[in-house]
Amino acid sequence: MPRKTTHPPDRIDLSSTLTSIIHEIVRNTPSLGHIDADRVLVCVGSNRRGSRGGLYGKLVPLRFENGSSRTVHRGRTYAIPEISHRGKNCLYVLYFYMPRFFDLPWEEKLGVIFHELFHISPRFDGDIRRMGAVRVAHGHSKRRFNSHFSNDVISFIPHAKKSDYFPFLQMNSSSLYRRYGTVNAIRMKSPRPVPLGDE
Repeated sequence: MPRKTTHPPDRIDLSSTLTSIIHEIVRNTPSLGHIDADRVLVCVGSNRRGSRGGLYGKLVPLRFENGSSRTVHRGRTYAIPEISHRGKNCLYVLYFYMPRFFDLPWEEKLGVIFHELFHISPRFDGDIRRMGAVRVAHGHSKRRFNSHFSNDVISFIPHAKKSDYFPFLQMNSSSLYRRYGTVNAIRMKSPRPVPLGDE
């Protein structure tokens, strides 16, 4: 069951609130039921307001193909450092970017969340969902990629409107800072593979 997050009236933790929304999505969306939201670390990154080509969200897998903890590239063995949160060993880090993600209309925010969650492997093994041999992440078309979960987004909208998190989804970056005196989030650099030695 998801942990219901409560906040003092003058502060909010964006990572915690978004994690709670992900719990709700996973619990109410059978096609995403393989995801253990407690092992997805939600972080907030920064990008310039109005910048072209900026990201709304990004999923970083913490394992390699088929869930392997190591990979070999040009004769060297690489691994991704382990990340733990609240006593759980994380398999993914999910970034949402301030202000671009938070300035989206609430329906589009949900679309971004579903998009990033759909990248998670159906085996939930730390790898991504592989959509093709060449364009692995999205396949031949992002539009086709999004079509796989578009009905799930539509089905979740009535639940979102009735949830405790709907007012949060409706706020943009400016209104968040006006509403809350303190806005916190987990922030960290994107994890990268590190060499372990020659194979």
